[in-house]
Amino acid sequence: MSVCSGLWERELSEESTDRRTFLGKKYTKVVMMHRAGLYRFHEDVDNMVQVLEVPLWGGKASLMLLLPFHVENLARLDKLLTLELLSKWLKRTAVTSAAVSLPKANITSALSLQLAALGLTDAWDQKVADFSGMSDQSKGKLHLGGVLHWASLELGPKAGKGEADLEEENVEQPKMFYADHPFIILVRDNATGALLLMGALDHAEGELLHDEL
Repeated sequence: MSVCSGLWERELSEESTDRRTFLGKKYTKVVMMHRAGLYRFHEDVDNMVQVLEVPLWGGKASLMLLLPFHVENLARLDKLLTLELLSKWLKRTAVTSAAVSLPKANITSALSLQLAALGLTDAWDQKVADFSGMSDQSKGKLHLGGVLHWASLELGPKAGKGEADLEEENVEQPKMFYADHPFIILVRDNATGALLLMGALDHAEGELLHDEL
């Protein structure tokens, strides 16, 4: 699965970028993208986290960003996060003036899926499985040797086709969503509510400044 920067509903223009410090596992100098506009936004003061929802695919999906109030690793937020709490946050989001700053980054993940542990055992058994119908070059039965799941998400400035000329919205007294430290990323299908992707950015590639304090 791949989600790319060209799926923003409204772009973060190349002119609205500069180089700033990302306070991750290592402190690095990265390109930060900025845009002011109207977004669905919520601040959970008790759990010290900001929730921002950004439209994708013309509103067919949403990018959800969970940003701790302060610089910290994501262990606390990861332990805190449940589907029930996520649903509560989404219900409490409201259209709000927000000034959004995000690092330009490319996030990838490759996982070997252990489906046999979930009970799907026959597909790996060369005596039982038969996937020969999937190949016109097979001279015998075929079985699975492994299943690899690969996902990529690019945080970049470009919007979807036809959206590049949209101007930055005029907003007054915006809430600040300044993602210069680790945050959690989710992609949600708005029609079904299904989570299509979940990940985190705790390190951004760039010029190394110094070790974490």
